[in-house]
Amino acid sequence: MRRRIWRGWILCLCACLLLCGAASGTGSTPPDAVSRGAFADALYDAHVAHGGAPVVSEGSSAPFRDVGSWSPYFEALCWAKASGIAGGYAGGAFRPAAPVTRQQATVMLYRYAKTTDLPLEKGSDRDLAGYRDVDTIPTWSREAVQWAVRNGLWFSGSATELQAAENVSWEELAVLTQRLFLGGMPAAALSAAPEGLTMELQQCTTTGAVVVLQNAAEETFSYGADYGLYRQVNGGWYQMNKEMDTIAIAYELAPGESRKLTLSWGELDWGGVLPAGTYCVAQGGLLGEQQVTVSVTFAIK
Repeated sequence: MRRRIWRGWILCLCACLLLCGAASGTGSTPPDAVSRGAFADALYDAHVAHGGAPVVSEGSSAPFRDVGSWSPYFEALCWAKASGIAGGYAGGAFRPAAPVTRQQATVMLYRYAKTTDLPLEKGSDRDLAGYRDVDTIPTWSREAVQWAVRNGLWFSGSATELQAAENVSWEELAVLTQRLFLGGMPAAALSAAPEGLTMELQQCTTTGAVVVLQNAAEETFSYGADYGLYRQVNGGWYQMNKEMDTIAIAYELAPGESRKLTLSWGELDWGGVLPAGTYCVAQGGLLGEQQVTVSVTFAIK
């Protein structure tokens, strides 16, 4: 059942983003930035798609002084205001056309997670220790930012900067609403393969890929059955399957040999199809005694 819901939600989200994107591309919102109203609307749609009760907004009073029944975000913001997810600004305004920043979006996600008891871990200052702009996080959003980073729901595209005051992109919104219900998606750094070891893509679909490992190096490449699947968001890589602490060696590729690998995303824990985006498959192993990674990128359109 969960797999069918997730697949259906991807189609629903794509339609939602196209409609909301057209609406939010005017006014004070840059074309690639998500408006505050569109973010609340996408979160509400994701909530309903995952079994949450829809709100009955007919006859309701305006949740904010700048969001009435005429607004395309009226229903979503009635829900967000009543649920304690969206609080707005002093004076009763929500500013739905303004771009939503990363820290504003995270506060709404954090409040939603607490309201619905999603099984996500509480964060701490230790989760932010590796970022050099951590001192720019204001008090009102710090707890939410800690939580988001801890649970793999922070997609700045940088391993060293949170960029909390930057606008949320449409790509980022799609990933946030997809991964919120699946435990997040941790950031990852991909290293270049050594000379002579390559991976070539022969075929890729939304449900799997066929790749060829080629070893033109002078040493044997030893690797396991597990591989990494990553998605690119805002220029950064984020791992979509469980990261292995150790490599369980199962196969060997001698110098001069090649081998075809057939990969299926349905075998992963979330067992879904890939929405449009840029992805990478990586295979870790040992080249002689050196631990290495070989990878190939591909796009789903």
